[in-house]
Amino acid sequence: MTITDDNPLAQRIALAPTLAEIRAEERVMAAISQLSRGEAIILTDGIGSPTSGEVVFPAARISTADAAFAIRYSSGFLQVALPPDRCDALWLPAQQGAAPGTAQCVTVDAATGITTGISAADRARTIRLLASPDASPASFSRPGHVVPLRADAALPISDFGHPEAAVHLVAAAGFPPAAVLTTVVGTTHPTDVASGNDLQEFARTHQLPIVGLRDLDSEKTPLPILHVSVDLPSGRTSLESFTDLGHNYLVVAVGEVSGREDVPVHLLPADRVLIDAGSPGAEPRILIGLPQTPEDEYGRAIDGLHRQHSMIRAVLRRLGCLSVLAHRRPDSLR
Repeated sequence: MTITDDNPLAQRIALAPTLAEIRAEERVMAAISQLSRGEAIILTDGIGSPTSGEVVFPAARISTADAAFAIRYSSGFLQVALPPDRCDALWLPAQQGAAPGTAQCVTVDAATGITTGISAADRARTIRLLASPDASPASFSRPGHVVPLRADAALPISDFGHPEAAVHLVAAAGFPPAAVLTTVVGTTHPTDVASGNDLQEFARTHQLPIVGLRDLDSEKTPLPILHVSVDLPSGRTSLESFTDLGHNYLVVAVGEVSGREDVPVHLLPADRVLIDAGSPGAEPRILIGLPQTPEDEYGRAIDGLHRQHSMIRAVLRRLGCLSVLAHRRPDSLR
């Protein structure tokens, strides 16, 4: 069934995933599947023309052979991304002299069970220990040959760097949130990092799935601040609140909107949403309550409806809409 709207200014917005979004989600799922088996992936800064790529392993499962592989095809600089609370618990302060923005912590070796600390076997033990919930600050000697990284867990997925994305993927694969990262060096130009076709050929040769940082945006599913369902004279109504780019929105779905095309979406001030939701209506509809400066927020909300991976689009997709007709109530924005 197609629901129509006689407002000539209404904007039709398709919500079905694009081919690019589907491909991104497939890459994310392939990466998580590979990591769940304790195997490596390639994490890049971009799928189309990557300028660099990181070999990523789950730290909890890294073997001597895995560490040797990572050392062989990189500069040998092995890093382990950890959440901030884990770095604090293990007494891993920022490393003095580290490059700005790298979030490198003081280097470590395992305190026992190793020799010099530099071999693949020694570094694999240190890495596993960093991922172990039983490890304590006394489990490590400092300085060492493994570089912990503080991954900023508070960042939104859209702002993830390599450490945050690696920890996120490893945790999604069912392991403790600790990820080994090391940059792949080129085969065509061994004195430079691998990029472009060189990196893609490396991934094919070693059967490593490639996933890009922005691919993770495809799995963004907002958690509502508030979610309730009630029966109103206008029909079964669900209400939820969420935050997008620091702005709070209220979304009310009146009637059954799942599986429908061109569902009317009305943009109006938040204090008018429940009044409109309670008014009898013949057709299912969605009401989006805007913050207290609706004239400014109207354009922001429309932009969010068009923007791939936005929270507003994700909420409407979760409601099951195939497409919407978005317009504002002119009389309510004065």
